[in-house]
Amino acid sequence: MKAGSGRKNHKLRVTMSIVLIISLICLIVTLIYAKGANKQVHSLSFDWSIDDPENEEIYIFATSGTPWSDKDAIGDQYDFRLVNNSRHAISNWSMVAYIPVGCDIDSSWNGLWAINQDKLIYEPADYNMYAAAGEQRTFGLVMYAPYVCDMNEITLEYTEAKKATAYPMFWISFLAGLIALLTLIVVETVSYRIGKYEKTHSAYKELVSESLRTIANIIDTKDEYTKGHSLRVAIYSRMIAERMGMSEYDQERIYYIGLLHDIGKVGIPVSILTKPGRLTTEEFEIITRHPSVGAQIMKDFSSIPGAINGIKYHHERYDGKGYNEGLKGEDIPLEGRIIAVADAYDAMSSRRCYRNSLSYDFIMDELKRNSGIQFDPDILKYMIAMVEEGYAPVSEAEMEDYEI
Repeated sequence: MKAGSGRKNHKLRVTMSIVLIISLICLIVTLIYAKGANKQVHSLSFDWSIDDPENEEIYIFATSGTPWSDKDAIGDQYDFRLVNNSRHAISNWSMVAYIPVGCDIDSSWNGLWAINQDKLIYEPADYNMYAAAGEQRTFGLVMYAPYVCDMNEITLEYTEAKKATAYPMFWISFLAGLIALLTLIVVETVSYRIGKYEKTHSAYKELVSESLRTIANIIDTKDEYTKGHSLRVAIYSRMIAERMGMSEYDQERIYYIGLLHDIGKVGIPVSILTKPGRLTTEEFEIITRHPSVGAQIMKDFSSIPGAINGIKYHHERYDGKGYNEGLKGEDIPLEGRIIAVADAYDAMSSRRCYRNSLSYDFIMDELKRNSGIQFDPDILKYMIAMVEEGYAPVSEAEMEDYEI
């Protein structure tokens, strides 16, 4: 995974983890609050036989039947109805009504009744104790009173059985936490799959790199003096591409092309490649064929875009006097112009069968003198900077440890 992508995923993980933790805390706080709120006792008062309840959500509606006389008392049936039109349930409720002193309970239903002087107290039966939202509970009694009894004040006490889901904060926290959790799952799943892909990709990449380096070694072994030449050209070419601001993909592509740039030399006789003296005109003409021979060898190789350009045109000159096509300036493909600079520098800084490696001053003078003549000046400046900063030439140890 690329560093930038890895950092973004890390930030996303941290952010979503924080959101998830905060959401869980909010959920716990909401549950605790809901539990505590359900313990709070609420009290409501109503008039006898109300037609228009003061509280339209929760109220008690009371009615009485036709009274009858029994000795010195008046008997009557009293029916009560608890109405819960709120959005939450209620539980642990009870009722108190004020009555005349001297009343007596004859019979009752759906709960327990008691009289304490002027108070009629009702406790619902277990099955009547809980009233869900929208439900009603009925109860009543037959009672004897000194005179016709109107209960002018009825008091209801209850606790809310409100679920945590009734609070908006519950759903805000739940949804935020769910989104955070799903995001974390997606990020981890994608990261895992990308990791597997990159591991496989890395293995293939290593296989390709090792294969091409092996081909480069085969090319270079035709001449003991050019051992490592293809790898060094590949390294210099990639360094140039990096300094030019080319993408990582293009840097790798230039590197691979650098490894293969001299593949056409497999078609050149060893006697010419290793000749210590000056080449004849005919021998030089044979040498100049290797870019075209390489292009012909690689004509069906399309896995590395631009490979043919680097192989076929790395001996073209910026002034148009190179070989094999005589291209000039920017008509020469970019791959060819980059490798031309790297190739020429390594040729001068390495020992050859016909001479020793050239001095630092000579090489720098030669490079600068041929700016805009043999080499593209916009590319050459990067090679010169690499030499001046000590990045070139690369050592044997650096070549052994070099990885793309």
